[in-house]
Amino acid sequence: MRIAVFVENALGSGGAFQQTLSMVRALQSLPDHSAVVLTPVAENIARLQERGIEAHLYADGPWTRFTDTLGGLMPRSAQLVRLGRRLGLKQLGQSLDLRLEALKIDIAFFNARSATPLRLARHPYVFTVWDLCHRDHPEFPEVFENREFERREQVLKAVLPKAIAVIADSGIGADKIAGWYGVDRPRVHVIPFLPSAGVRQYAAGERTSSPQAVREKYGLPADYVFYPAQMWAHKNHVYLFEALAELKARHGIRLAAALSGGDKGNKAYLQDYARQLGIADQVFFLGFVDDGEIPALYDGARALVMPSYFGPTNLPPIEAALLGCPVIYADQPTFRAQMGEAALYCDLNDPLSLAGHLHTLLDDPACAERLKAAGHALTAPLTEQLYTQKLATIFDAYALKRRRWQA
Repeated sequence: MRIAVFVENALGSGGAFQQTLSMVRALQSLPDHSAVVLTPVAENIARLQERGIEAHLYADGPWTRFTDTLGGLMPRSAQLVRLGRRLGLKQLGQSLDLRLEALKIDIAFFNARSATPLRLARHPYVFTVWDLCHRDHPEFPEVFENREFERREQVLKAVLPKAIAVIADSGIGADKIAGWYGVDRPRVHVIPFLPSAGVRQYAAGERTSSPQAVREKYGLPADYVFYPAQMWAHKNHVYLFEALAELKARHGIRLAAALSGGDKGNKAYLQDYARQLGIADQVFFLGFVDDGEIPALYDGARALVMPSYFGPTNLPPIEAALLGCPVIYADQPTFRAQMGEAALYCDLNDPLSLAGHLHTLLDDPACAERLKAAGHALTAPLTEQLYTQKLATIFDAYALKRRRWQA
C-alpha cells in the first residue's frame, strides 16, 4: 500500500514533528508499503527532501474545504470535479481526496491532532492521539481560552470513531481514548515514543555537534540543566526557576538552565519572573535549536528537568535517558509508569523538592551514575525495528481487508 503521512505544521514544531519523522522512516522500511508526506506548508518540502523523504503539497484553504465538504455530501461529485478539470477548471482538482487519488494513496496517516480527516470522503485513515490533557488539566489557558477545549472535543469526537486504527503512547492513554470517545479498545494501539532519529544517531556515535560546541554557541556555563519545551504555561518553567532560586539561596549554587523551544505567549512573563527571583543571568532562552544540536545539549547537561503537567508520557525523558543524561520528572503516576527507576521525581507543589534533587545530583556522582544505568536499560528495547513491527501490524491488517474490493 501507499501511505500518506500528513505533516500539517511548519518544521521545528517540537516532539510531535520528531515523532512524525520517526514514523515516516519506520513506514519507509516496511517491505510491502511505501510512505510519502503531504503538507500544506511549502517550506517543509525542501527540508523533508533533504532527509530523503518524498513530500508533496496539498491545498488548505476555504475553497478546498468547500470542495471537500461537497464531495462528502454528494457521492457523485468526484465525477463532476473530474469533468470540470477536463474542461479547464483545474482549481477543482485541489480536492483532498482527488489529490490523494492522483498520488495513488491507499490510506492516510495523521500523527497530530487535526480536523483534516473530516475532509476525506473516500480514503480511510489512521489517527494518533498523543495526549488528552485538555481533559486532564482544563485550567490551563492554552486549553480553555478561545474555546480550545470545545474545538479539541469536536475534532476527537468526530474523527476517532471513523479511524481504522488509533495510536496512543501508553496503555493509560489508550484506555482514556476508549472510555471517553467510544472507540473499541482493540482498535487503539499502544506505540511508545521513540527517540528522534537525531538522538539515536548521536547515541550511535554519528555526531554533528558536541557539548563544547553548543556551550560556546549559546554562551552556556559548564553546569546547566536542560529543558526542551515550548513556552506554554503547562510546561511549568516557573517551577524550575523557583527551584533554581532555592538552590542558590540555600546552598549557594548558581546552576544555569538552558531552555529550547518557541514562545507560545509566555516567554515575556518567564523572563520577568526570572528577574524577580534574581536568577535572570542563570536562565538561557535558546529559542529554536537545530535538530543536530539537541543531542549535544542533552549530553552536556547535568540533568534533564521536566516539570510539565501534561502527559501521559513525554519524549525528552526517553531521549535524555538514551544519551545518559539524568532525568528529573514531575511526580505523576503516568510519568513513573513511563520512566520507572530511570528518573527522580519532584513534587510540583514544592520547589524545594526539585532543588533537593538538583543538589543531590551535583553532590553525589553515584546518584547520577545510577540514573544513567537505569536509563540505558529502559531505552535499550526502544528500537526502530520494534516501532516498525507495531506499525506493520496496523497496515498489514488493513491491506488484508483492502484486497476484498476494487479501487
